[in-house]
This record gives sequence, structure tokens and C-alpha cells, in this order.
Amino acid sequence: MIKLSVSKAARMLGVSRFDIQNQINNGKLQTHEGYVTTDSLRLAYPNASLNSEQDKRIQKMQQIKNNAMHKIETDNAIRSANEKVYHGVITNLKSKLYKEEVKNQHYEMVFAELTERLEALEENCHSQDKKALHNLQGWVKAQH
Repeated sequence: MIKLSVSKAARMLGVSRFDIQNQINNGKLQTHEGYVTTDSLRLAYPNASLNSEQDKRIQKMQQIKNNAMHKIETDNAIRSANEKVYHGVITNLKSKLYKEEVKNQHYEMVFAELTERLEALEENCHSQDKKALHNLQGWVKAQH
């Protein structure tokens, strides 16, 4: 279905714009979104030839426009689906990152507590164990 403005339809048929408007007002010519279609023009003007070179160019332009609109709609649908997937992945990664941050904070507290306990143990142990505990504290600090 090719849509034409009232002026363009009048030029194609070789009639005045007023004639087209009268056909619309009398209900003999249908409009669609403010435009007349070539199908309704053929019904209202059965003896007119609408198969001119200009009509063929208009049909080709309309097909190009329809193809472009279909591509835009398809691209938008794909983009929307991708955005939903990306949003889900990002949400999942944020959740995992938060859990890992909580674990990391826990390990930081464990290391701090272990360091304090080793220091207390070194202070209160037999002299023969002090060197081994001191070495163990050094290793723990190096790992942290």
C-alpha cells in the first residue's frame, strides 16, 4: 500500500487538489493517517493510470522505507534483548563482587586476630618456642 499526500495524488491523476478533497469528503476516497493510498485512488478513479514511471519510483521508495522501518524495529528489539541480558550479567557480577568483598573483610579480620594471638602466644611461651613463633608471625605478615 503506497500512501500519497493529497497534492501528490492530484498531480498524479491530473486533477485538482480540490477534486481529491471532494472525493474524500463524499466518502468515495479513503484516507489513512492523512494520506490517500493508491488502492483507494484506483477505486475512486478507475480509468486513471497509476502505473507511471513516477508511480514505480514511489513504490520503490515506499519499499525502501518499509525495509528500513523493519530493520529499525528489528535492531531495536535486538538492542532491547541485549540490554536485558547485559543488565542481568551486571547484576550478577555486582552480587558476586559484594560477596567477595565480604569474604575479604572476613579474612582481614581473621589475619588481624591471628596476628594478635601469635603475639600473645610468643610473649607467654617457653624461650625455646619463641624463635619458631616469631618466624611464623613473620610469615603471616608477609602473606597479608
